[in-house]
Amino acid sequence: MHLDVWGARGSHPASGMAFSRFGHHTACLSVRSGDHLLVLDAGTGATALARALEASPPRAVDILLSHFHHDHVMGLPYLLMSLPAETDLRIHAAPECGLGLEALVAAILSPPYFPAGIAGVLGRTACHQHAAGAAFEAGALQIRMHPLEHPGGSTAFRVSDGARSLVYATDLEEPEQPDSAWVAFARGADLLVHDTMFTESEREVRRGWGHATIAGALQLADAAHVARLVGFHHNPVHDDELMSQREQELARVRPGSGLAREGESLPV
Repeated sequence: MHLDVWGARGSHPASGMAFSRFGHHTACLSVRSGDHLLVLDAGTGATALARALEASPPRAVDILLSHFHHDHVMGLPYLLMSLPAETDLRIHAAPECGLGLEALVAAILSPPYFPAGIAGVLGRTACHQHAAGAAFEAGALQIRMHPLEHPGGSTAFRVSDGARSLVYATDLEEPEQPDSAWVAFARGADLLVHDTMFTESEREVRRGWGHATIAGALQLADAAHVARLVGFHHNPVHDDELMSQREQELARVRPGSGLAREGESLPV
C-alpha cells in the first residue's frame, strides 16, 4: 500500500516559488489498490489527481471527506467530472453540521458555488453518511472513523489492507493529553499523517482554531507506538525555509519522520 500526496497545505493554497518544495495545493491524498482508488479529502490537490487519472481511470473510487471546509472540498467537482461514466463513485463522511451528506455534496456541485451542467455526476455518485466512529469497507480496504475536535467537526480515518495500516488525522484541536480512545484508534499504525499546521507560538494565539503542532503529533505517535509520523495540513504562510527547519526538528526528535510533500508517494 502506497499513499500518494496531491496536496498537503491547509486553509488555502500557497502561491509562489518560496512554497514549491512542499507544494501549493490543499489537502488530497490517495491510495490505489488494483483498479480501486481511495481518496482522502478533495482539496485543490484533487485537480492534480484528476489529471493524473486521465490515462488510467480506476473502476471504482471511494472518497473520504474529513469535513466540509473549503480547503478540503474545493477540488471535488473537478475530480468527479474527470472520471468516466462507468466509474463507480462513492463519497463517505460523517457531517456534524446538521445537513445531510447528499445536500452538502449537491451544494458544492451547484450554482452559485459551481457552474451548472454536472447533474449527471450527482446522479451517479452514491453518498454514504456514517455515524461518528463507524467502520465500513471500501474495495479491499477496511475503514474506521474517529470524530475530532474541530470547529464544525472533523473525522479521522484509519485505512487497512489487512497487513498494513495508515491513520489520516487532520484538522484537530490539539489536546493537552490524547485520550485513551484516540490512542487506541491510532495504535500500531504503520503510518500516521497528522495535522502539524501551527508552530508552538502560533498555537498559543490560535487556540480553538482546530489545528495541531509537531509536538502534539509526536505525543500521539509515541503514545500509540506508531511506526512513522508525517506532518500534514501545512500553514500556507510557512515557506520552504521555515518548513525545512520544522522538518529537521521533527526528524531529530523522531528519526524517519518528516513533513508531507506534494507529489511524493509514501510507503505504508
